Amino acid sequence: MSTIHREEFSASPVLQTLEQSNFNRNHLKAVVVSGVGFLADMYDLFSINIILPMIGFVYFSGNKNTIPTDLNSLLTAAATVGAILGQLVFGFLSDRLGRKRMYGIELLIVFVATLGACLASNTGGGVSIIAVLGFWRVVQGVGIGAATISAEFSNRTRRGAMLAAVFSMQGVGILLSSFIGIIFLQIFKGAIEQDVNAMDHVWRIITVFGVVPAAFALYYRLTIPESPRYTLKVLKDSETAERDVAKFFHSGSKPSDASNNATAPVARHASAQPAFKPTWRKFRAYFGQSKNAKILIGTSLSWFLIDIAVYGLGLNNSLIIQAIGFAPSNAEPFQKVWLILLGNLIVSLLGNVPGYFIAIPLVEIVGRRRLQLVSFAVLTVVYIVLAVAYNQILQTSVALFMVIYTLGQFFIQCGPNSTTFIIPVEVFPTQWRSTGHGISAAAGKLGAAIASYGFGRLAQPSFLGVEGTLGILAGVMFCGTLVTYFLVPETKGLVLPEDVGDEHNEDI
Repeated sequence: MSTIHREEFSASPVLQTLEQSNFNRNHLKAVVVSGVGFLADMYDLFSINIILPMIGFVYFSGNKNTIPTDLNSLLTAAATVGAILGQLVFGFLSDRLGRKRMYGIELLIVFVATLGACLASNTGGGVSIIAVLGFWRVVQGVGIGAATISAEFSNRTRRGAMLAAVFSMQGVGILLSSFIGIIFLQIFKGAIEQDVNAMDHVWRIITVFGVVPAAFALYYRLTIPESPRYTLKVLKDSETAERDVAKFFHSGSKPSDASNNATAPVARHASAQPAFKPTWRKFRAYFGQSKNAKILIGTSLSWFLIDIAVYGLGLNNSLIIQAIGFAPSNAEPFQKVWLILLGNLIVSLLGNVPGYFIAIPLVEIVGRRRLQLVSFAVLTVVYIVLAVAYNQILQTSVALFMVIYTLGQFFIQCGPNSTTFIIPVEVFPTQWRSTGHGISAAAGKLGAAIASYGFGRLAQPSFLGVEGTLGILAGVMFCGTLVTYFLVPETKGLVLPEDVGDEHNEDI
């Protein structure tokens, strides 16, 4: 078993204040502000799963009301491709320029891209709606992220629960996209039954609704103070770090007044050390050490593997729902889209959302590594059962397949999808925290891009079919079990690492 041993508390009073503080309304505000941003991200990302069937009816009537497989796969994968770039770039920039500055920019990108996506259409110059929508989906993906600042305001006893709570808002975002879809589909029911092109209004409304939580989160993200850990350990400015801590714990006071009442006394002084500047040489010096490289490989590989399931299935739920006969291909347009939305709602309501929220206490009770290990093992069994007994299960009951499939979604969210997000935030030092998390997340989005593009093609009856694709997924989950066992450390209850060591602090 991989375990990290660290000193009980940092010598800095600022960090002691953060680590020993009781959970209060300011922590709750940080969770809500970060969480609403994640809600907006996942609403935008996963809404593609429910709007693609509508676009098929409106723009591809000559192709049996279905977007061609290649175009469908490209559009499904577009946002995850953008997310690879976004996680890498913003991860590094957050370590170099600060968490707060990047925090608002990321969400602003999502806000603008969402507006662009809802206005996508065929153009007179021959550019198709798929190309325009695909472009804005890539831009949306670039802005998805931002976890580090939540961790750096938290204490060690509740950090995992706080991060899991932030992450759980993804489930709410996915669920909300289905709810909004059902509501507006019903509103336009009469118009759709008269003219299927009325679905063009529905998918655009679903898309633009994503700016509502994004706008709410954007304002509050810009009002959060800079992470005191970043200010202290990267900028080497202890006085400003003290004010940031005071501002966080006494949000109703002026920073200068609140600092006198901070939960731990902090001596005011400006550090004589120069600010830490991330460079390629310093990166190689730190991650070139075998123990650090092993951790980065473990967090990246496990995230890569679970995102194959999260996005391969999550962005193709509509395809699976149609393949198993829950939404028959010969149904009327309104009825078919209604059943697709209903199927997505069932999976979200009974699988995704409970999984996300049950993970909140379990990451502290069971531990991150153990929860990830057990869940990967359970998922291996679930997908073996679905793959091997696929036809027998469907012949028995489509509802039975939905139950087992939803159970798989529960263990994805309750286990690896939450823990692969939490562990990289806790395991890397402040100077490289956003970079390490960004690399791990980018690896995850690489898996997401491969799966979201490849799943739709592999699941075609002329290729492997749904059962064969689920069989491959079982193998991927087994690999996740091995990676977790051999490469992933336990971070439950540990103080966040702060320093990379003086030997890496020289200016390059």
